Amino acid sequence: MEYLTVKELAELKGCSVSYISRLIKINKLSAESTLNPETNKIHSLIPISALSEDLQAKYYSRLKKDTGIKPESTKDKPDKPVKAKKKSRSFEELTTDERTRFKFWCELLKEWQSRRSQYKSKTEFDKNFIGECRLKYEGIEISKRILYRKWTAYKNDDFDGILGVRGAWNRNKNTIPEPVWNAFLYEWLDENQPTVSLCYRKTIDWTTEFYPELLEQIPSEMTFRRRIEKDVTVAVKTLLRDGEKAFSDRCSPYIMRMYDNLESNDCWIADNHTFDIQSYDENDNIHRLYLTAFLDAKSGVMTGWNITESPDSQSTILALRHGIMRFGVPKCIYVDNGREFLTHDIGGKGHRTHGKKENSQTEPPTILKRLGIEMRNAIVRNAKAKPIERTFYTVKNQFSKLFTGFCGGTVLERPESLKRRIKNGKLPCDYEIREIFDTWIDGDYNLQAYGGSEMCYRELSRLDVWNKTCSEIRKAPESALNLMLMRSTRKQKIKRNGVYVTICGEKIWFTEPKETIMNLEKEVYVRYDPADLRTVRIYDAETDKYIFTWAIADQLMADYLEENQEKIASANAFIREAKKFVREQAKGTVTGLSNQQRITLLDTTVRKAQAEKDENFRIIQPKRIVPVMVNEEPEERMAVGTECVTIDLDKMNRNAKNRRKK
Repeated sequence: MEYLTVKELAELKGCSVSYISRLIKINKLSAESTLNPETNKIHSLIPISALSEDLQAKYYSRLKKDTGIKPESTKDKPDKPVKAKKKSRSFEELTTDERTRFKFWCELLKEWQSRRSQYKSKTEFDKNFIGECRLKYEGIEISKRILYRKWTAYKNDDFDGILGVRGAWNRNKNTIPEPVWNAFLYEWLDENQPTVSLCYRKTIDWTTEFYPELLEQIPSEMTFRRRIEKDVTVAVKTLLRDGEKAFSDRCSPYIMRMYDNLESNDCWIADNHTFDIQSYDENDNIHRLYLTAFLDAKSGVMTGWNITESPDSQSTILALRHGIMRFGVPKCIYVDNGREFLTHDIGGKGHRTHGKKENSQTEPPTILKRLGIEMRNAIVRNAKAKPIERTFYTVKNQFSKLFTGFCGGTVLERPESLKRRIKNGKLPCDYEIREIFDTWIDGDYNLQAYGGSEMCYRELSRLDVWNKTCSEIRKAPESALNLMLMRSTRKQKIKRNGVYVTICGEKIWFTEPKETIMNLEKEVYVRYDPADLRTVRIYDAETDKYIFTWAIADQLMADYLEENQEKIASANAFIREAKKFVREQAKGTVTGLSNQQRITLLDTTVRKAQAEKDENFRIIQPKRIVPVMVNEEPEERMAVGTECVTIDLDKMNRNAKNRRKK
């Protein structure tokens, strides 16, 4: 066996010595390590058989040129590999399209051979037949070579040959080593969604470090792309690269809702939508309005709506009131988990309920409960559960795009001329959008063709479906409806200034002096109309019974440095009135008492103590008495200097008593 040194191979290959050494180091080039007798060092020798066919031919060509004799080793040069014979598929393995094409070519070949046998000049007939087919079958490539090739395949029962499927004789053979493929999938099936090219390069680096012997077996990047399309299912790719929500929306089975047993007003669907329109508010500020809408699930009619500057719970109540006044009270509403719907006084907390915390506090009856409406909540992150989203898509395409202020839902949808329109002041005003929307809904949208899943209503409009499928309607008088739609506070105790309602983080107090004073610390809740805060209604927290109607306590509200004496006098008069009322109530409680009943607590206590003392206080002396003696005689005189002073204790006590009297 012949060998080359690293230097000789570098000269033969036309590269550097360090490059050959690196190939040997990473095992991409086979070499044998031997001891060099001249330098007494280890060096590498590369066998000729380890080189590629091109390098072997180049080496032997140089060797023949130098010596004039071809080495015998070239006789043992391996033959080229024989290409594997293609195995044709059976008729059952063909697709529907391939079977149609197969039948077409079989009939055409039979017709060609049948008519061809009647002519003496086969060549002339072939030209005429090909021209006829090109005129008759446009878009199908037909030539003499194609006809003869397909006829040969027809005689050999080669279905792929008739269809023109050539090459790909090793299509079903996997050329990617399994460890390499697994490493590639680990990188590619990531939620960061790396590209195939990046994962391909990283896979080569990984193989170089852990499986260097498989490095030469790694095919091209296109092979990896083809295997991704073939082996990686859409469901797996969507779940691991796009996430669970994308998998649920695109691949997961879904529940098909049946509307057969549903009637109009059985269920309304509510949601909020941001208009893709930039408009001017009353202060000429540019902003985007919001739509709160209720949609009838059966007919698709938009029953009620409210256009607001911010989607909140009050907008939900106004939209519901609008729908009830037009179409009656629904039996159920279907909402998502937004805070504008899951408010304590509208429908309760829904999915936001936290067991112990919520159960420990009794909430007042909600608006939906007073109206007899059941609230259903959609599953979190489940977009399929809200068909009203399709309605908002219609609003965008058929309504929002009509305005000069249309800005689109994304940057890609934004018109290029929007900046120029803003600069020129061509945007619509809020009141224009509100007026036109009211007209468009009832004059266009609700009269459009029904687009639901029930085929029997295809010829009707949305409003016709509502009229046809509504068997009963629940109505409430406007006065009663206003009362039932009032907002409620949580349970609170009546304080010195009455009760309060929190609006935009500020407490607004309501009171009535006499009733407030007489019901301090009583637990109540308050119902109020945010549009009219002049009065509120007070309800007992335990019995849910109406008690009072109180006015706003504006007399008790004054600035910190208030100088208006009339306001201060009015507040003081309010306070004096409350005090006077309490004094009168207190005075009235003792008006009918007799002299015997007017005995004070001190007199009662002294009377009882004296009676107990006279009856029960007795000191009993024991029979055995132990005397206690002192060793000194008591002195009644004290020597002061040379004189003796007598201390008169009785006189001192009398003088002290006289001083206290003065």
